[in-house]
Amino acid sequence: MEHHIYKKKELVKGGFLKNLLGQKVKENALIEINNLLAEKELTSITVDEVQNIAAKYKVNLEGEFNNDVLVFYTDYLRSCLDDKYLSEEELADLKHLKFILGINDKEVDIIHSQLAGEIYKVEVEKAIEDGMLDDDEKQLMEKLQNDLKLPADVAEKIYQTSGQELLSNFMNNALSDEMLSPEEEAELQKIAQNLNAEVKLDSSTRANLDKYKLFWQIENDEIPELEVNIGLPRKEKCYFQTKADWLENAIHPDIDHSTRSGLRIKIAKGDYWRNIHKQEKTLHKKEWNHIDSGQLYLTNKKIIFKGAKGDKIILLNRITEFEVYVNGVFLEKEKGINPFLNFGANTDIFAMLLGKAISQLD
Repeated sequence: MEHHIYKKKELVKGGFLKNLLGQKVKENALIEINNLLAEKELTSITVDEVQNIAAKYKVNLEGEFNNDVLVFYTDYLRSCLDDKYLSEEELADLKHLKFILGINDKEVDIIHSQLAGEIYKVEVEKAIEDGMLDDDEKQLMEKLQNDLKLPADVAEKIYQTSGQELLSNFMNNALSDEMLSPEEEAELQKIAQNLNAEVKLDSSTRANLDKYKLFWQIENDEIPELEVNIGLPRKEKCYFQTKADWLENAIHPDIDHSTRSGLRIKIAKGDYWRNIHKQEKTLHKKEWNHIDSGQLYLTNKKIIFKGAKGDKIILLNRITEFEVYVNGVFLEKEKGINPFLNFGANTDIFAMLLGKAISQLD
């Protein structure tokens, strides 16, 4: 009986020199085995027939042609899996094919896990694409695993990987605007719970999640208030606190335009604060005098710098422009010296809070 996956082929003719020396074309050993599989009922083929072909061409099927022999098995298994089901008859055929081709158990397990796993992964992804896996879908997945004869540990790994990929894609989409709303966060947790998958986050990703949650709060007027002991008036709220240095330009009262990062925030009407991003460039300190070090506070009314040499206050309604750098924020005021507030982390958060606070001034 001819197997539809194996088609008879013509033998390769040897060159003049090979014919003269009576040498055989080794590749013809594979072609003859292919033709044997194409022409005869699989279970009627004996291991001796295969070995006789190998001896005729003086080839070692388990050595130089091992990968080619594995293709014979792979093609047959792929054909059996077309209907996503391995019958007892197909399993018997595969067992016999493995025997006559001299393929070991480890190689068979690898091929089976790969091919059956690919089918299982596709169906798992279809089942969980809505972020849920109900009881009926679980039963279908269990049946598919059994039909494919896929080992439980392989199936579980595929399921967990697919669940992680779904969570990762959802999170990437949710964070594409660099904001994380409470609804998106709840949906993320819901999907993780429904799929019994962990939300695995490294420290950097977790920090970004916290930052994007804060960005959403800033945009939606739900800015968290910090408790600080600096004697603020009753209606004044503190939004930001960090260690910082107060620098003043040593060359010119204004900043040298050649050192600007390109992000220059105009204090004007509109949501200019919405798309503030941390710039890659840093402001060079060599053109600046270090005046003081201390604690920097941002409130809804002013910037407070409590330094070792004294306190400084900048009212928000006196700021005309500001520029954001990786290592701080440069402020321009209506009058007086324009400082550079030097601090090494969360300058983008400070800028968004500053812009929002200014936009909400009476």
